[in-house]
Amino acid sequence: MSRESQHSPQSVEFARKHLQQEGQVPRGFLRSEIAHSWQRSVDAGLTCSAPLDLENLPKDRIADLKDLYRPLLEAAHPEIKQLAEYFAPVGGLVMLADAEATILSVKGDRRHLDTPTQYALQAGASWSEELRGTNALGTAIIDQASVTINGSEHFLDSVGYLSCCSSPITNAQGEVIGVLDLTSPTDNRKLSPNMSLVQQAVRSVENRMFSSRYQQQVVLSVHSRPEYLRSSWQGMIAMELDGFIQAANEQACQLLNRKRAELLGRHLEELFGVKPEALLNDLHRKGRGVLRTRIGDFVCELLHFPNSLPFSRSRTGNSSARLSSSNSTRAKSASNAPKIEAPALSELSGDDPRLQKGIRMGSRALSHELPVLIQGETGSGKEVVAKALHLDSRRRDQAFVAVNCAAIPEGLIESELFGYQEGAFTGSRKGGMTGRLQQANGGTLFLDEIGDMPLALQARLLRVLQERTIAPLGAAEEIALDIAVICASHRDLKALVAEGLFREDLYYRLNGVCLRLPAFRERTDKHTFISTFLHQLTPDGRQISLCRELEQQLLSYHWPGNIRQLETTLRVAIAFMEPDETQINSDHLSDDFLEELASSPTVAGNSLSIPQPETIQENSIPTSNPKTNLPPIPPASHSLKDNESLMIQHTLQQHEGNISATAQALGISRATLYRKLKDIEH
Repeated sequence: MSRESQHSPQSVEFARKHLQQEGQVPRGFLRSEIAHSWQRSVDAGLTCSAPLDLENLPKDRIADLKDLYRPLLEAAHPEIKQLAEYFAPVGGLVMLADAEATILSVKGDRRHLDTPTQYALQAGASWSEELRGTNALGTAIIDQASVTINGSEHFLDSVGYLSCCSSPITNAQGEVIGVLDLTSPTDNRKLSPNMSLVQQAVRSVENRMFSSRYQQQVVLSVHSRPEYLRSSWQGMIAMELDGFIQAANEQACQLLNRKRAELLGRHLEELFGVKPEALLNDLHRKGRGVLRTRIGDFVCELLHFPNSLPFSRSRTGNSSARLSSSNSTRAKSASNAPKIEAPALSELSGDDPRLQKGIRMGSRALSHELPVLIQGETGSGKEVVAKALHLDSRRRDQAFVAVNCAAIPEGLIESELFGYQEGAFTGSRKGGMTGRLQQANGGTLFLDEIGDMPLALQARLLRVLQERTIAPLGAAEEIALDIAVICASHRDLKALVAEGLFREDLYYRLNGVCLRLPAFRERTDKHTFISTFLHQLTPDGRQISLCRELEQQLLSYHWPGNIRQLETTLRVAIAFMEPDETQINSDHLSDDFLEELASSPTVAGNSLSIPQPETIQENSIPTSNPKTNLPPIPPASHSLKDNESLMIQHTLQQHEGNISATAQALGISRATLYRKLKDIEH
């Protein structure tokens, strides 16, 4: 008998009759995963003719269960909504269950279900194998693998008219935390179970939860093919700034052909041959980096960088200030608001005249209830400035609520901003959820990356800003709002307006005062800023400084990653210092960053060129020694220093300007080579 005929509906029916008559699961007539599941069902004491168990959880227990699985429900909401919109018109039903196969959310077309099944396929119903026999939800959890159950492959006769495909959802540790399911009638030819779409949706849910879980770490998107970066097929790695890996998703483990235990706790350089500071430098400068492994190279992009710009002389919001008793919402938001820290405005503006003017105008705008729009490159400190403006305003004792419009999935951003009432949608939280706009009532709302807000939501935001009222999803009444608004974007909003990607009326509503943060390379007070920053980053109170030569190089560097890149560079340098050292020099920086310093364009007014091989006089090139393959022997008439310079220049020319190859040929480190090249220049 062929494999196809063995697994045909007829062979399944034969196996079912054999089980009913003989009490045993026959061999060879079922797919192996179905046969094993049937056997577990028999061992649990179930019979095929058993009715559906109709004892679902009571409503209060369901609410508690949803609260427990709130992160999963919110992360899965966009995918459930999208799948249901696609499959419901042709009879599909989308379900999310917890790690015990208890249904948390159901969305789609239920009309094709008989009454017992309708009751059994709702929130609070358990579909564990022990209770329901072979079924996609329960079996996927037992097998910890995606599974399709077609018609009579279900153990219970009563659900044999359904076809289902389920895929388990895992966390960053590889533990099953839930399962996503697509169910349809077996006789519906318009809809066959589509496992690939379910699996793709599961990956999106897992990636969203991964990003949310590791907000304090560097999160990388990894793949062997660049077109799959930032997709549901991406690998994801979370690491500390010092390079030690904290987590990896299942896709990363599969791509790298390593078990999760082989990745966690290991250092980036040990696994991929690149130092964390070098990789972060590439990511900030080029937008992409390369991870080299024994099975090939992988490209990576930066998905998230922890926002931690430390300042010692900070101010904090005082949540114990007297609050107006006439506004309970405002009082609640202020009392629950976490304390925020930011430098004084005078510290932020430093000695840069243009920045001083911009910050002064921003502060005055907020004092007159005008919105502030902060524009600047990525890493230039937009959120730090927003916090400082808030702490300098009359609302300093109220909430500061930050929303990154680019980081929240499009399907969640509406409920995140506006909140919702209990029962507004399937999976909504018991008691509803207070949106970010309402949380900011009485205080300041900071909308970061406003240029990435969906157009449809821009219209709702405009109405809120015009009318100063808000209606949470599912609410019948509107709530009065009293908020200051600060927005930020690294994108050119005027250009987005011209392209039709951003509403013109919203742009002018937000652009009360535009504060343009200069890129770090454009600031006139870089020397003072770096000195102050060094003091803030030093954990043991040492008075650390830069050697003069390195300081000039850093002042001339173009800093594509701005203040964030500077922070990473200085943190790495301090980490590489010995306890008794007080001065940072090139030995404390990574070779890759030193190479970048030498080859990068310089800021106007500074010149830090390294002699290029093509500038070497032809008659000054000594003859090589072919017998020993050693560097060439310089003429005896030159001094020792001249001979060394000629040897370095010639070796650099032989290796076509490649610093690493030249250093290796000369038997010195790259840092030493850079110092000697600087000596030659001078």
